Amino acid sequence: MLLISLLLACHREQPDTDSGEPLTVADATLRFTNANNYQFEGILNAPRLPMAELTNDTISWSALDADLQCHDLDPVADIDNVGLMVFPYLTADEVEQGLAVDSLQQVDMGIYLSKEPGEATQVTLSELTFFGTEANIQDEFAPGNGTWLLLLSTGTGVGVGSRMMAFVEPTAGAPDHVSIEDGCSVLDYTVELEALTPLEVPMEGPWVVDWSGVTATGHGSPLVATRVTSLKVARFDALTLPEIEARFLDLETLATEQWSLPHPSGTVDDLGTLTQDTDGSPFPGFDAEGIWMLALMCDSCPVPAPLALTVLNPVPAR
Repeated sequence: MLLISLLLACHREQPDTDSGEPLTVADATLRFTNANNYQFEGILNAPRLPMAELTNDTISWSALDADLQCHDLDPVADIDNVGLMVFPYLTADEVEQGLAVDSLQQVDMGIYLSKEPGEATQVTLSELTFFGTEANIQDEFAPGNGTWLLLLSTGTGVGVGSRMMAFVEPTAGAPDHVSIEDGCSVLDYTVELEALTPLEVPMEGPWVVDWSGVTATGHGSPLVATRVTSLKVARFDALTLPEIEARFLDLETLATEQWSLPHPSGTVDDLGTLTQDTDGSPFPGFDAEGIWMLALMCDSCPVPAPLALTVLNPVPAR
C-alpha cells in the first residue's frame, strides 16, 4: 500500500539484537550491494480535480472501488483517514516526480490537514483539521497558494497506508463538489529483476546480512538507512522472474511463503530471527525450491515497492 514518507523522518540508534548485543560483520556475513539490487521505475499520474476557489467544497469517494494498485476497495470499510498535503512551491508534476523517486523532503510541504471520516464517504474542506485544531483551509483555497494533494488511506497514522491520491485545484467557476473514482490508472511501473546479480546464501545458517553496500534504492535515490523498517524474505513457487515483474506490486499475495523481521537500526540484520508472517513460526532455512527474494521494506514511503530487493541463490553449505 502507498505510504508517504516525507512526514515521518526519524533518527535511530546503532544496530542491536533482541539481546541488546550489537551485531558484528564477520567473514561469513552475506553482503548485499548495489550489484544485487533490483530496479524499479514508478510513474504517478494522479487525477487533477478542479474545485471552486475560496469555497467549502465537498470531496466524495463513494464511487471509489479500486485503489492505486488496482486492488478492490470498499469506500467505507477501507478508508480510515482523509489527508490533505499542501506544497507551497512545487507544481503537481514536481510532487508526482518527487513521490515516484522518493525524493521529497519535509521542507517541501507547507501543512498537513486530516479527518477520520468514520462511516462517511465524503468530507468538506472545513472538516479537515490540523491534528484537531480548526484550520479554515477553505479561506486559503485559491490559485497561487500551492499544490493541494488529497490522500485517502487505510489506517489513521499520518501519511501511512495511502490507497488513493488526487490533486484538488482551486479554480474559478469550478463545481463545489468533486468525486474521486477508479485508482487503477494512477500508478504505472516497470521492474527489472533479471539483470541483477543474485545474492548467494547458504542453505544452513548463520544468515547475518550486511546491506551497507546498498547506497541507492531500487528507484535510484540515495538509500537512507533509517527509512528501512523491516526485512522480508519470500519464496515464490511455480513463477518465473518475468511473471513476478509483471505483477510486482502483488508480491505479498504472489508469495508462497514469506517471513519478516523488524529492523530497529543500522545496516546489519540476522535472517535467523525471521518469523512466518501468518503464524509467527521460526524461519526454517533456505532450500532449492522456487525463487527466493530478500527485500528492505519501508512502512512510510510513497511507492508500494521495497527500498531494495534482490534475488537469493541458496547454495549447499561448503
